[in-house]
Amino acid sequence: MILSCLDDDPRMERTLCRFAGLLGHEVRFQTTSGALRDDLGRHVPDAIVLDLSLGNETGIDVLAWLADAHPNIPLVLLSGQGDELLDTARRIAQGKGLIVFGAVNKANLVRELPAVLSQRNSPPRQQRPQAQVQAKHPLRVEDLRESLRAGQITPYFQPILSARTLQPVGAEVLARLPLPEGGVLGAGAFIPLAEQSGLIMELTRVLSERLIELEPQLRPFGLDFLSINLSAANIERKGAAAMVKRLVDAFAGSSRIMIELTETAVLPDLQQMRALTTELRLGGASLAIDDFGIGYSSIRALAELPYDALKIDLSFVDEMFDSEKSANLIAAMVHMAHSLNLQVVAEGVETEAQRHQLIAIGVDRLQGYLFGHPVPIEHFVC
Repeated sequence: MILSCLDDDPRMERTLCRFAGLLGHEVRFQTTSGALRDDLGRHVPDAIVLDLSLGNETGIDVLAWLADAHPNIPLVLLSGQGDELLDTARRIAQGKGLIVFGAVNKANLVRELPAVLSQRNSPPRQQRPQAQVQAKHPLRVEDLRESLRAGQITPYFQPILSARTLQPVGAEVLARLPLPEGGVLGAGAFIPLAEQSGLIMELTRVLSERLIELEPQLRPFGLDFLSINLSAANIERKGAAAMVKRLVDAFAGSSRIMIELTETAVLPDLQQMRALTTELRLGGASLAIDDFGIGYSSIRALAELPYDALKIDLSFVDEMFDSEKSANLIAAMVHMAHSLNLQVVAEGVETEAQRHQLIAIGVDRLQGYLFGHPVPIEHFVC
């Protein structure tokens, strides 16, 4: 591998060249950003090794230029100022669309750099399926209203496994919308429109009725629970409570109903959410706080509302091997949740390494593409 390295400390040249040479890599070393630009103009390397501290400029300035001029060259970030700074710089680079192999503390260069550079030959992470296709024309409110009137919202199911047995114990129910011209729209293509247009309650009602129709087909799976998202946007408390109670009664002989509420949806009217969640629990439903960790109301919501489970947002799982901070936060969330007698679900599990680490941390349930994609009932397998 050919590495183009930018570091304003010339002493690093001998260290990097010797060390990288032992690993079979060639290093082209520059001490200024101008020299790096000239080098990239002549030769495209396999990766750029970029120090964040560059005297009169910083590596952040270089990241901005690379994002415009060479966005496809992977990066290895270096710093002697600590892991937290490296972690933030990595997020900046990824936010600009750059590829980051890893972030290495100079104090751990000999130990960490070989593992980072080896990622070039590692198999890529499992690609996420395109659950959402593009409609030939933008979906309009009238189109969505007609689809709801025709009952066309379709439940898809993604398994949730016990971390202890790795057997399915539940499934999340996800809304999908079949298109007249073929294909299926994912929830992200029509849920925001439903919320903005005041159709979210009707959409959730249609999804619930379709789910009830599938109860005889779901019963043989023996799932402990079915998890359903409830949007707080334009929510009608009494209507939502009655709709959930109907679901609870319909599945009384087979599966519990768990309602997922995103933490970001809790704060706008906390008093209303107190009343709603209490009615849902009294009606027989369980409650989970979804996407935990990405909003600002997390701890307050746990203190105020009667949750049974906590779902760790998939962004933390995705970053757990790239960011020590994310891994530590997952462990802290699990400890906190267990101290409150909450079950913990880790979302977005895509690799065996993530699975092993999450089990070691102590999560109770696992969900993600490693175990199954959202599928219609005819393709759902436990």
